[in-house]
Amino acid sequence: MTTQLTSRRDVFSPDTASTRLHQALRTRMCEGDFTPGEVISIRRIAAEYGTSAMPAREALRWLVTEGALVFSDSRKIIVPKLSRERFEEVLYARKNLETEVSRQAFPHITAGDIEELKRIDEQINGAIAQGDIVRYMRGNYQFHFLIYRLSQSRVLLPLIEILWLQYGPSMRYICTRWGASSIADDHLREVTQALSSGDCEAFCQAIGADIEQGMMLLS
Repeated sequence: MTTQLTSRRDVFSPDTASTRLHQALRTRMCEGDFTPGEVISIRRIAAEYGTSAMPAREALRWLVTEGALVFSDSRKIIVPKLSRERFEEVLYARKNLETEVSRQAFPHITAGDIEELKRIDEQINGAIAQGDIVRYMRGNYQFHFLIYRLSQSRVLLPLIEILWLQYGPSMRYICTRWGASSIADDHLREVTQALSSGDCEAFCQAIGADIEQGMMLLS
């Protein structure tokens, strides 16, 4: 079955098969669909998305330039394994950038957005209760980026996306290793509560605390 390309396309990118495929793969990386050390085949990606080899090759090479994938030799493209030190750096950078972009997004978040965040949070709670790491990772990505994209930042948002490309696979591995019961979802509820009460500082603090959870899991 051909996988559909449904992800957002950057307004500055041409609408081509390779850019659509690149964006779809970016989303999957952020959601942890790939695991550290996994070999990514051009032929496999082309078959999954029903494209020729050329768009698949271009999309994967684009991900290599963004640090989401690496060449292990002249023939293999793999998902990198992050060292503990590098993962800590990613989380440190995430906390600083994402709390700031959340502050920028705050004035643009509507009552409808808050209700959608609550709905996603309920789905995340259900995924945790069922031990569904895949659904948890997907919901966590949707929750955060619903907020971040409302900032309309042309500088911070691209940087955050790059960090999530590196974060997603490693966080998926950590969550899988320790199990869904190790994941606390209180911070996302605190995010929506702060938004409902119009408390920007509490909102940003809750975003930061949610990211710190990754640091605690790493410890």
